[in-house]
Amino acid sequence: MLGKGIIGEILKYILIKKINLLIVNSILSPRQQKNLEDRLKIKVIDRTGIILEIFSKRAKSKEGKLQVELADLIYRKSRLVRAWTHLERQRGGTTFIGGPGELQIELDRRLIQEKIIRIKTNLKKVKSRRNQQRKLRKKANFKTFALVGYTNAGKSKLFNCLTKKKQSSKNVMFETLDTKTGRVYLGKNKYIGVIDTVGFINNIPTQLIESFKATLEELVYADVLINVIDISDLDYKNKEKVTIETLRMANVSEEKINKMITVYNKIDLSPYNFSSESMNYISAYTGQGIEKFKASLIKY
Repeated sequence: MLGKGIIGEILKYILIKKINLLIVNSILSPRQQKNLEDRLKIKVIDRTGIILEIFSKRAKSKEGKLQVELADLIYRKSRLVRAWTHLERQRGGTTFIGGPGELQIELDRRLIQEKIIRIKTNLKKVKSRRNQQRKLRKKANFKTFALVGYTNAGKSKLFNCLTKKKQSSKNVMFETLDTKTGRVYLGKNKYIGVIDTVGFINNIPTQLIESFKATLEELVYADVLINVIDISDLDYKNKEKVTIETLRMANVSEEKINKMITVYNKIDLSPYNFSSESMNYISAYTGQGIEKFKASLIKY
């Protein structure tokens, strides 16, 4: 990943500044990670490792914790070689002259695989429960709108604004890992369901998509998707593309993506002035444009 010259410069900097951790904002292979650690003599964490660290701190529900643990186990399983460089063999049999047994790395890999299977079994129960809830909603002709978008775009704030709930909506990445559903009254005796979902990020690790299948399924089965965009972010166009790419990775149909509602949030923080007449330009923080946006959902 890095040439000898750059490695030498980093090593000098590590020694001068007495650094004990290197974070690489890229996805490293297990071999790249091990080579960097061997050469630099410090702990190395890649992009996936940092995202998993954040996820583990944010997960609150049992389901969220299970999904994060699954992603972490899949990640660690491929990196066991880093922890067991000596590759000691476990003694086989019960006597002194036992068989060669199995390598410590093989034993650990097997234990991790057993954990992965156990968590996947528990997550299947979650999926089954969710399917039952969806069937009941469909039977009652109850339409659901799923909030999607880049992390920290203000989805949870908008969810609270629409449903009058008080879910945590801090200004941090991945504040929401657990799917939340709430009812919204649109008037004329009509209610809809709004689903808050996990935020997306550029170069999302594949194991996160795999682990969060139970949550991402809500996007596949929701009647309508609402793409929440932070209009105050100068890079919002690129983040909108990331959202669409991630939806495709989550097996959401092209038809649903094409019919997706786009709502521009955080107009109170934008340097540009948006007219109150502008469709789908809102501030979930101040409430500006919310009532008009709610009224537009009646036609769906």
